[in-house]
Amino acid sequence: MKDNITDSNKERDLKILEQALTLEIEATRKYHEQHDVVKDPEIHTLLEGLHRNEIDHERIIRDHIARLIGSGIDKV
Repeated sequence: MKDNITDSNKERDLKILEQALTLEIEATRKYHEQHDVVKDPEIHTLLEGLHRNEIDHERIIRDHIARLIGSGIDKV
């Protein structure tokens, strides 16, 4: 029974991570798009930093997804 609870928790966590990854991918796309349009150098620099943060978030989320899958979850 405890294994089922653990698997259920992992599946729930995986679903949350998948949703978070979708949001990060969209944010990355939007920051990149905005970065290409903005001409103000200070805003341009800000958007570059935000874009880098989102890319880091994507990587971290993907690492956690891989960890969960590696611990017995069959799907992404």
